[in-house]
Amino acid sequence: GTDPEEVIRNAFQCFDEDNSGKLSEDRLRELLTTMGDRYTHEQVDELFRDAPIKNGYFDYVEFTRMLKHGTKDKDEQ
Repeated sequence: GTDPEEVIRNAFQCFDEDNSGKLSEDRLRELLTTMGDRYTHEQVDELFRDAPIKNGYFDYVEFTRMLKHGTKDKDEQ
């Protein structure tokens, strides 16, 4: 079968021109509000609230790990 984590990561990689594992927060917001289901800016704000965003970059590798394992790993080690 296909690993859902890999599918999600591959989807983000399509937009990650330099293969950094991160997308600019602004670019991701643009994609979410202009393509596909077209989220509102308020919905994107909600999505970003618990997202792994550092220095203006969304870490999608960390995000897919969080989806698979939950967010408690860092705080409860």
